[in-house]
Amino acid sequence: MDTTTPGTRPTFLTVLCILSFLMGAWGLWNGIEGAFTDQPQRDLEEARTEMETAMAELEGQGGDFAVKMMESGMAMAETAAANAVPLGYIGLLASALSLLGVWMMWNLKRTGYWIYIVASIAGLFLPFIFIGFSTLGLLSLGFGAFITILFIVLYGLNLKHMS
Repeated sequence: MDTTTPGTRPTFLTVLCILSFLMGAWGLWNGIEGAFTDQPQRDLEEARTEMETAMAELEGQGGDFAVKMMESGMAMAETAAANAVPLGYIGLLASALSLLGVWMMWNLKRTGYWIYIVASIAGLFLPFIFIGFSTLGLLSLGFGAFITILFIVLYGLNLKHMS
């Protein structure tokens, strides 16, 4: 039973939008860091130091699979750091479009849903142009895709409240 009056945003949609606003702001921040600062390179150096320590501990204990996964992760991190500027721009664009779509859904505009879908899917797949497909990359894509699909479905359940 629908207890909202026409033109009133349901509580469920409000919660989804607030969560999406927070995630969109985080995405903008990450995009700014990637495109306009040297933070990705600093993070890479810190990760490299931690990774070398962990790999040294595992090598003598038969952790070959874990070492290979760490090496794969480090290769992906190095590629991401080398392409931080275009990845930052992609993050900024995807986050800005996503926020536009969420803002429109906040205002009960159905068009926002479609903008949100395009931005979310583009934000998932466009980075692979620069970092390539790897096992670790596909795992992270899987997690991101799960969250993206979940939010798309949850917003879809609210389309009846939008015009």
